Amino acid sequence: MISIKNKPDLPADKMENNVLYKYHKKISMKNILHFFRLLAIRLTLLLALFAGIGHYTSAQTVYPDYQDGKIYFKLRDSQAADFAVNPDDFTVQISEFAFLQPLASEFGIQQLKRPFFLNNDPKLLRTLELEFDQAAAIDQLLARLNQVPVLEYAEKVPLDRIDFVPNDSLYTLYNGQQNWNWHLDLIQADKAWDITHGSAAIKVAIVDNAVWVDHPDLTGKIVAQRDTYYNTNNANPPTSGDPLEWSHGTHCAGLAAGSTNNGIGIASVGYDVSIIAVKSAANNNANSIYGYTGIQWAANNGADVISMSWGGSGYSQSNQNIINTIHNMGIVLVAAAGNDNVTTPHYPSAYTNVISVASVDYNDAKSDFSNYATSVDLSSPGGISSPGPSGLLSTTFNTSNFGNYDILQGTSMACPVVSGLAGLILSVNPALTPDQVEAIMKNNADDISAQNPNYTGMLGAGRINAFRAIANTPYQPTAMFTTPVTTVTPGGNGIQFTDLSSGVPSQWQWNFQGGTPSASTNQVPPLVTYANAGVYDVSLTVTNEFGTNTLTMPGYVTVTANPAPYIFVQVSDSMPCISQSVTLSDASLYNPDAWDWTIEPSSYELLNGSTLNMQNPEIKFMVPGLYSVSLTASNANGSSSQSYSNLIDVRGAVPSYSLDFEDGTSGYFTLWDTIKSQSSVDSRSANQSQYAIHFHGDPVPTGWKGSPTSGTPDQAWIENRQFQAEAHICGVDATGMENVALELDLRQTYSLGPRYSWFRVLANGVPVANDQGIIDFNPTTAGSDPWVRQTFDLTAFAGSVLDITLQACNRFSYHVQGEGDNVFVDNLSIINTTGTRAAEKPAESLEVYPNPTNGIVNVKMGGVFGATNIRVVSLLGSTVYDSGTFEANGQIEKHINLSQLPAGIYLLSVLSPVQQLNRRIVLR
Repeated sequence: MISIKNKPDLPADKMENNVLYKYHKKISMKNILHFFRLLAIRLTLLLALFAGIGHYTSAQTVYPDYQDGKIYFKLRDSQAADFAVNPDDFTVQISEFAFLQPLASEFGIQQLKRPFFLNNDPKLLRTLELEFDQAAAIDQLLARLNQVPVLEYAEKVPLDRIDFVPNDSLYTLYNGQQNWNWHLDLIQADKAWDITHGSAAIKVAIVDNAVWVDHPDLTGKIVAQRDTYYNTNNANPPTSGDPLEWSHGTHCAGLAAGSTNNGIGIASVGYDVSIIAVKSAANNNANSIYGYTGIQWAANNGADVISMSWGGSGYSQSNQNIINTIHNMGIVLVAAAGNDNVTTPHYPSAYTNVISVASVDYNDAKSDFSNYATSVDLSSPGGISSPGPSGLLSTTFNTSNFGNYDILQGTSMACPVVSGLAGLILSVNPALTPDQVEAIMKNNADDISAQNPNYTGMLGAGRINAFRAIANTPYQPTAMFTTPVTTVTPGGNGIQFTDLSSGVPSQWQWNFQGGTPSASTNQVPPLVTYANAGVYDVSLTVTNEFGTNTLTMPGYVTVTANPAPYIFVQVSDSMPCISQSVTLSDASLYNPDAWDWTIEPSSYELLNGSTLNMQNPEIKFMVPGLYSVSLTASNANGSSSQSYSNLIDVRGAVPSYSLDFEDGTSGYFTLWDTIKSQSSVDSRSANQSQYAIHFHGDPVPTGWKGSPTSGTPDQAWIENRQFQAEAHICGVDATGMENVALELDLRQTYSLGPRYSWFRVLANGVPVANDQGIIDFNPTTAGSDPWVRQTFDLTAFAGSVLDITLQACNRFSYHVQGEGDNVFVDNLSIINTTGTRAAEKPAESLEVYPNPTNGIVNVKMGGVFGATNIRVVSLLGSTVYDSGTFEANGQIEKHINLSQLPAGIYLLSVLSPVQQLNRRIVLR
């Protein structure tokens, strides 16, 4: 029997015991999902390599890691910041800066704003953001701006992408400045999850005092359980005794492999990995366990990793022999280093073939309780965060402020975190040996020696880094490569080959038929040039300890003196709003002189005389959704074609548009907040449903202007900008409508005073009243305001394309001061209330009537000749009617029966050789 006596298990700001946390996750080597996730990461790196090539086929951005058409520039500190700023949207007139005048038309400068207005910092107040149309000319504009004497610098604006974030309620909990996921953030678990979520085929055994297998965040994850003290198949804690003491194993199980992305509770580093729960304690003593019997049972019942968050100072050769046997079975053993702040050997962590884990805090400093020794192999988060919490939040048998979740600290918590990472590594390659798993974690750990100068060589190889470990886990390699082009001219520019092989190869063998050089053993070979015309093969062989793979691409490179165009496409805005001008640009190589564009679906219009046979057509989209683009470009040597699926994601809405948020997203509404506000779609804010929009304030509300009784709308919307949050939708297309309205369910709460919570609606930046004349909304009761259906008449904006903003200004974060200051919005609808109208007859002479219609639509148009097509498309982009191509001889008269279609809004398009005209149809 081993006694857990180093330190008692304590909750919250105290220390847990000596239990470590382990979890583990697995995916087959041939798992396609993992392969393409890893490939996506490598492709991201590849895009960065080609960021300087103006014709890259990504077409999402000129530079993949920077925003199209945006530049930051900063005035020198000696330059007066005396320019005028619009207080509503912080824009600055371009005329304020003389050096921008000659650049405005040349580069299509559209807007100038001061983006960093929240801090009264002289440097930030002199920093401005410039938006311009000619995105491809960003380098030229940067060069010009960097020659301006009054500017300190000009630079590109980085593009920050959204990473995977699980939806577990305690993972996303915002309460003050405490970070409930600090241990996962420290080891970059979210980036590791971008590569793999693990596999239920990998099993992590939690050998501990007990595991509550029916915990809501563990049920469904337990694939086997055993009480090795009483020899029963029940790993649950006894019904008597202190529930907190009996929570130790449950806490470790949650850290290792608690259910993740299930909408409740915590997230675990192990994610999808399975759990084997082993109870090894007598019912009258939660702190003494018979662990070696437990690990034997786990080893013989399918465990891939065994987590041991217990131990003592007594050595046993018999126990070492047990450890050796289990290690030789190919099972990873992980144990806590102990909680006595000593170098004394602690077993089982000090046994050979066990990964010994010390504990560190949020700043990578050794936890004050953690043992340290040359026998320690790795460090892992197990201590405190600042300003909190004082431990790691995980599943428990006892009930706390968080329900059946509580905060514990100790090497007992650090251990299952390492065990979970071992599981993720085995998910990538289950053929790895325990020694290989350990080496991967050590070789990819973060060096923490600078943070721990008094413990040199005593905290192992460093603090684990889940992302680096997973990204560098080898498995049988698969060769793959890419190049920016495959067609070149003799003696012309060479081709850069980039390795995209998976499996972490250690050796590369390139062969370039007809090229110079003809071969290379570097992962990144030198530029390959071709002297003679012809078609040439390329092959790549990659090797690591798990195997060899060869990819041969016959005829991959074409060398010709007369190349057809090599297609590259750029788009001025890949996420435009309805009716916003977008330019498609052909940047193809080898001088094409003829173009043929195809855009699907056909719910768009060509602008400013553009045609689909121009090099750079200008268009606008009429319906939100994904659009695909194809281009055929020709020159004297031939034609080439390229298609880009879902290249453009159009934002906006066509009334009637409804949003209930039940998919957990804000639809086409974009959420925005500041350092003093929060916005989200969560379950807390829903009106008798699952999800809704939630706005709230800050846990430290310093800087708020106004009081509970005397606060004013002007203070909320002008002086308290830093407490505002928004949900914004652009491109609400109300053209052809006489009346439009916005409806939503609204509920507000306040903490100390109703003037600490505000809400309003804006259309095109103008505040709009509800049907009772109210513009600025306040709650009336601290926590019991009912949901109220609010209606806002937008008729003043009917007949146009408008933007709608839901704006909140709240002081306190929720559950920091009472209920907190909250705004909840659910079940939103933008409604077309237009009645029946006479036949629509625009200047282009296209008549569509009656509209609205009960099913029969008449289409009449003059002045159209040649091959013509009439098509009707739903708001989802599906073609619901197609006339086929017919020959028009000046006049079209068609009767279309749409009575079989459901009521809604559809887009009718007439396409002729010289134009495309669209009309929206309302089907009743």
